[in-house]
Amino acid sequence: MVISSSVEEYLNSLGVHYKALSVDGPTVTAQDAATQLHVPIQTIIKTIVFVDQNSSPVLAILTGDKRVDKRKLSSIIGVPKVKIASPEVTKNLTGFEVGVMPPVGHNNRMTTVIDRNVMDVERVYGGCGVPKILVEIDPRDIARLMDAKIADICE
Repeated sequence: MVISSSVEEYLNSLGVHYKALSVDGPTVTAQDAATQLHVPIQTIIKTIVFVDQNSSPVLAILTGDKRVDKRKLSSIIGVPKVKIASPEVTKNLTGFEVGVMPPVGHNNRMTTVIDRNVMDVERVYGGCGVPKILVEIDPRDIARLMDAKIADICE
């Protein structure tokens, strides 16, 4: 199984334990991923790029069963408001397409906020930069690698 080479190099260079898991079908949604892996949706993570009014990016990581509360997210990072970045902006900032977005290993360093619910599970499953493969990783490793804030950012 081959995950994105940039994600693989990043994780390996830092000695992070992870597992690449192949799936047969699409994982466009968190529910798709949970169904494919036979795991609870709360263990699937979504990694979403937002931008503030100055187009500064912020990465939000949350469990698959939740939605970001934009007011909470903007308050946490100290800006008036945020909006989801377009697929083009997301690709330019991270190097990855929406739908296969990994939680780590992006082209650019971004302010990262992880919803506190993500930290309640031992292992999470998220995108790894390529279709039909998901990465299993400890959310504490994501938080450490991304120098992330842990906060309540969900509706």
